[in-house]
Amino acid sequence: MSINNLLQKCNQIIGQREKIPGAPLWHMGKVAVFESQQSYDLLQNSVDYLTCKAQQNKPFTNDEKEFMKELFEALWWGGQYHGYRAAAKLADHYVNGNGKTIRIDENVYKDSVIVKDTIDALKKYISLQAFNNKTFMFLTTNDPFFLVSSQASELKLNKRNIFTQGYLLDNGALLAEQNNMRLKNTDHRFFIEANTTKSRTVFISSWSVKSVYDFEPFSSKNYITEIPLTQGFILKMPDGLSQHLTHIGVTKNFNYFAEWTETWG
Repeated sequence: MSINNLLQKCNQIIGQREKIPGAPLWHMGKVAVFESQQSYDLLQNSVDYLTCKAQQNKPFTNDEKEFMKELFEALWWGGQYHGYRAAAKLADHYVNGNGKTIRIDENVYKDSVIVKDTIDALKKYISLQAFNNKTFMFLTTNDPFFLVSSQASELKLNKRNIFTQGYLLDNGALLAEQNNMRLKNTDHRFFIEANTTKSRTVFISSWSVKSVYDFEPFSSKNYITEIPLTQGFILKMPDGLSQHLTHIGVTKNFNYFAEWTETWG
C-alpha cells in the first residue's frame, strides 16, 4: 500500500482508535516464534495509525510516544537475535543516545564485497598517485578525479551484480550488495575515506566510514523500512514516521563511524 493510500485509509479512522498496545517487543516475539497474525496486525495497524497522525502533525499521546520508543528498543533485541548487532546498536541509540556520536564494529563494512573491491581500487589509485608524485594522503570515494579513473570504472553499475556485489554510485557513495542483510540493515549507502601515509616501501591507510543516522521526512520521498519479524511477516514502517519522532522528542539524529588501519604495499 502506498503512503497516499495509507493516509486516505487512516483519515477514515483517525478519531476512532482508543488505545495503542503496550510492550511491542512481546508482540514481535509472538510473531517471530508463533507467527501470530493477531500480534502482527496489531503492530502494523498501530504503525499505520501513527503514520497518519504524524503526517497530519497531530499530537502523540504519552502512550503513543512510548510505543514508538519501545518499538525501536525492540529492534535491538531482534537485531541481536538475527546477528545484525551494528544495526541493533544504531536503532537503540536513536531513542536512547541523546544524539551522541558513536563508533560501530568496523567488520560490518570490512566483510562487504563492495567495500573490499572499493578498497582494492583505492589502493591501486593511491599507488599510481604516489608513483606520479601526486597527492594521495587524503582521499574519499566521492573525489572527482577518482570517480573518473579506470579503477573506479570497474565498480560502476554496468560491471557489477547489484545483489551479490553492490556498486559505486555516480556521486561516490557505495551501494551495499543487496544480499548482505547485515550491512544493508546497518548502512545502505555510504562513502569511504582513506588517510594514507607512505613509509619506505609500504603504505599505511586508515579507512573510515562516517554516516548520519536519520530518516527522510514525508515531504522528501516515500521510503519504507521493512523489518522482517519472521518469514512472511514483515513490519513496514515509513521513514517519515521515524523522522517525525525527532520533532516530538522521542528520538535524536546522531553521527556514527567505523574505522580500521591497514598496512599494505
